[in-house]
Amino acid sequence: MHPKTCWSPCFWHPNVRSGSIAVAVYTLLGSVCILTYMAYVMNGGESSQLYLPMFEANLSSTTQSGGAFNIFFFVYFIISSVILMYGIKSDIRGLMLPWMAGMALVILFQATFGTWLIFGYYIYLEVVFAALVNWAWMAYNIYCFMVVRSHYKNVKWFQSPDVEILDEYAQK
Repeated sequence: MHPKTCWSPCFWHPNVRSGSIAVAVYTLLGSVCILTYMAYVMNGGESSQLYLPMFEANLSSTTQSGGAFNIFFFVYFIISSVILMYGIKSDIRGLMLPWMAGMALVILFQATFGTWLIFGYYIYLEVVFAALVNWAWMAYNIYCFMVVRSHYKNVKWFQSPDVEILDEYAQK
């Protein structure tokens, strides 16, 4: 699949370049929100709902180490979102790769987390709903990944040399 435009629940972008900027802003702001929530949980905040990521974590040990990993990852994701915006504006493909790697990890985590919810707590109906919402969000993240990948491919195509061999000048 190679999208040519980008839509989101609130906006439509006529090309994948402007859509990729919107995706970078979305991941930047989403990462800030998750960082805020993780700092709240690490300081003793509420995480007792079954569908929350730190549900089975002990506040004194596993919440601190898991939270530290999440904070490290989402700081990386904020930095890679800023780098993605710069890479899109300057058409440098290599600056898009850190964001694509981070989003691939997010998608993998969401697939794993939803599956863990279903298989671990299948007797609770609200967990099935939480897993479906998680997978719907994962589907949107896959779409965002595909928009950025599509722009990456467009930049690659624009930067590839277009060499024509003219038969009249070729040596025979």
